Amino acid sequence: MSPTIGPLPSQLDLPPPNACPAGLPPGGSAQENAQWWSGLSAQEQSNYLSTYGSQVGNLDGLPAEVRHEANMATLRHDAEYGEDRQASQALLDRIEASQSRDPADRLLLLGFEPKSGGSDAQAIVAISNPDTADNVAIFVPGTGTDVGSLGGNLDRMADLQAQAETIPGSGTTSTIVWLGYDAPDHIPAAVLSGYATDGAPALRDFTFGLREAHQGPEARVTVIGHSYGSTVVGTADAMAGEGLAVNDIIAMGSPGMGYEADERRPGWGPFRIDSPLVDDISDMHIGADHFWAGAASNDPVSYTEVHGNSPVDWSFGGQRITTEGASGHSEYWNPGTEALRNQAYILTGNYDQVDFVGRRVG
Repeated sequence: MSPTIGPLPSQLDLPPPNACPAGLPPGGSAQENAQWWSGLSAQEQSNYLSTYGSQVGNLDGLPAEVRHEANMATLRHDAEYGEDRQASQALLDRIEASQSRDPADRLLLLGFEPKSGGSDAQAIVAISNPDTADNVAIFVPGTGTDVGSLGGNLDRMADLQAQAETIPGSGTTSTIVWLGYDAPDHIPAAVLSGYATDGAPALRDFTFGLREAHQGPEARVTVIGHSYGSTVVGTADAMAGEGLAVNDIIAMGSPGMGYEADERRPGWGPFRIDSPLVDDISDMHIGADHFWAGAASNDPVSYTEVHGNSPVDWSFGGQRITTEGASGHSEYWNPGTEALRNQAYILTGNYDQVDFVGRRVG
């Protein structure tokens, strides 16, 4: 009788069929990701970072510093070999230049997906560490935003962070530019719902990841949507299941707060009784007393209502904040404006200092 031959050594190392690569939690929630990571030894964590950095860097629930280290390796590679090397290099230069500054001014790369095929690159960049901040603001930009234009949005969030930290007793603030979705490239594309419905789940998961990774007492978390970014925010909070894991939502220059659920879900169509659009605050999970909207009188986007009822309309609900000093569609974060001051008061929980203005009669 021939002896039984065991498996070859290389076969012993093969993962079972359909196993998640490298043992990463398949489709894990932020809580599951955090538990998985904390259960690894320091050596195992180092091994995962060096070998599977692109997966680790985009796992919601992991510490900001871990995500930063993993995503920086991906960004460096993309700056050298990617499809849009110039944009990636500019972002890389800005982040690396910040590392020698005060920790409050350091940039952390919490997410990065290189440009691929028809989809633009995506990036999530924090100013200061959100895991240790008292207040966290997540800014979702709108149409025309890509990695190459991210610098202007980082400037806006730096101004918002600085404004928040002038408020006595406000504590420390981290602001985040969340370009974790493929934003419309131009106005014709901005009338489509798919950018919002596709990006909304990732934004929701990101907010839960911040909660999971935070150290110490729970932070105040505010999400701010500008222009089409507000449509992504509204859709993320209104979609089926849980809303965003935030204390407050701010919508600035909004063309409408979006959609109650993904258009591809079963039951969507002409026989639905309820409108698929977010018509008022009751379609969202956030409470009316924690929803805030602003729009300059000469902001043309805020009148379009292409993605639902305007959040500054009398029938929407919530509060409309003053935007004195801000003109047009893009000055809501200019220093010295009431728009910037009001957002700082909201994200630090100083609601009694927020100035209001009457709603529009649409």
